[in-house]
Amino acid sequence: SAKEGILLWCKKKTAGYKGVKVENFTTSWQDGLAFCALIHKHRPDLLDYDSLDKKDNVANLELAFKVAEENLGIARLLDVE
Repeated sequence: SAKEGILLWCKKKTAGYKGVKVENFTTSWQDGLAFCALIHKHRPDLLDYDSLDKKDNVANLELAFKVAEENLGIARLLDVE
C-alpha cells in the first residue's frame, strides 16, 4: 500500500542515524529524531543532527517543524504538544 511504501522510504532514509528506528507512524516519531534525520539526510546544512538530545522531544520536534516550514516550504500541520 502507499502507507507501507512511505514507511519503507522513511526507514531507508533514516537508516544509520543514531537513535532513530522507524517502525510505524506513531511512536517512531515522538522524540523528533526521525523528523530531524529526514531533514538532515536531504539538507544537512539546515541542522546539526549530532547535537540533538534524544531526551528533549519538544526541542527536537520544534526544530524539525520550524526548519521544515522556514527552509523547505512545508506547512506546519502538527503541534509539538
